[in-house]
Amino acid sequence: KAVIDYVRSGKGPAILQVHTYRFNGHSPADPEHERGRKDEKAWARAEQDPIKKFEDKYTANGVFTEDELKEFKKEVLAEVKAAVKFADESDMPPVELAKELEYPDAPDTDYNLKPAPAFADAVNARTISPEQMETVQAHIAGLREKAIAGDISIGDAINLAIHEEMLRDPTTTIHAEDLQAGSSYDIPKLTQQTYGKTRAADEIIDEGHFIGKALGEGMNGYRPIVELMNTNFGIFGMAEISSAGNTYATTGGQFDMPMTIVGAGGTAPNQALGAEHSQPFHAYVMGIPGLKICSAASPDAAYGITKSMIRDNGPCFLFAPVKMMKEAKGTLDLDVCAPLNKSALLHEASAESVAAGNAVTVLTYLHGVKEAQMVIDEIQEEGFDIDLIELRSLKPLDMDSIRKSLERTNKIAILDESTKSGGIGATVSARISEECFDLLDAPVKRLCMDDAPVPYASTMEVAVVKRGSDLVQGVFDLATGQY
Repeated sequence: KAVIDYVRSGKGPAILQVHTYRFNGHSPADPEHERGRKDEKAWARAEQDPIKKFEDKYTANGVFTEDELKEFKKEVLAEVKAAVKFADESDMPPVELAKELEYPDAPDTDYNLKPAPAFADAVNARTISPEQMETVQAHIAGLREKAIAGDISIGDAINLAIHEEMLRDPTTTIHAEDLQAGSSYDIPKLTQQTYGKTRAADEIIDEGHFIGKALGEGMNGYRPIVELMNTNFGIFGMAEISSAGNTYATTGGQFDMPMTIVGAGGTAPNQALGAEHSQPFHAYVMGIPGLKICSAASPDAAYGITKSMIRDNGPCFLFAPVKMMKEAKGTLDLDVCAPLNKSALLHEASAESVAAGNAVTVLTYLHGVKEAQMVIDEIQEEGFDIDLIELRSLKPLDMDSIRKSLERTNKIAILDESTKSGGIGATVSARISEECFDLLDAPVKRLCMDDAPVPYASTMEVAVVKRGSDLVQGVFDLATGQY
């Protein structure tokens, strides 16, 4: 309280240093028992134990008597013994429970069927002024007009989804750097101006800090959204992201963990953002249990996935392509939530190319979608064709769509926006080899980033980051047996 009063009085920042006592070592392996601390511990129990000090203080001032304290302790001890007895007598959890505790909501959940809270209108009326409501509704109407006209960007599509969901469910909150200014791509635009500082927090440059805040909100009944200005900044919140993924399972399903992390990332050809801003963070988080991870290379995908993620009761991560946030424009399937477990077939190889053995399945995501679409005509001019599948769901992976395409083409290339070691393509390739081996007429062709850091200079970057021209060569190699 003294520190808070000091800071709030305008005297500046303050550091609170707490001197406390550690009764035990940090683990059974800690040799603290060898230090002869018996007397020291006895002193600490008598003089420093906060429970003992609480008991002494409130018996001394008459809040309760010694006899009442003894009765309280009996009740507590009985409750503890009953809990231990219950645990000892309970059956061990069944083996299938481990997989059941992966996600609070099943991967095939239809989020369109989730009802809005009954209290939404009342809370909105109490917390959003008529002027604020008029402003945000005009903003939403403007974005919806853009969506109908096919002129909405990925950033604006996500912003529209966020506003619709924050109005639909007042327990939804948002955290972002430069939030009041709309951050870099307008994702949190007009949120604090509409919902106030409690629900829309303009955060300091410390991703671990505000992802941690969101984690706490999620465990306490809120639906936090975290916008990362660049998804690579999430590296500084890895511990918190990992905790979010594990929470549902480690609490035995007692705590849902709704949290939506969204941001621009990936590595486009000629990106010129350097190594630190071009890391494949989407690959880094793939190994965290309990996360649903998606990508969106179009406004429509970004809009529908964002809405679903906000309604999901577990932690979700949406990656959008950093160099396409304002460039890509399109229409939206308004008011519709997209599935979080499905890929999208963006182009289907002709029946003639399939019959001739000249068709290849191409899997890609983020900037790879644009790169692939740009070279379809060139591929067709050479007498080949592709099934182009956007991996909108990176985890869980939509193996059904991959298998269905492979049954037609029997050849597959992955235009991968992550490194050769430990990348998305490595995981997908392994799954295909394990589960669809009999469908393959050729080895899986991985067109992935080199393991070297991404250079800033485009003359060097071409050796690290794959692009459309690499895909043209990859399709030619597969279709002609040159692998």
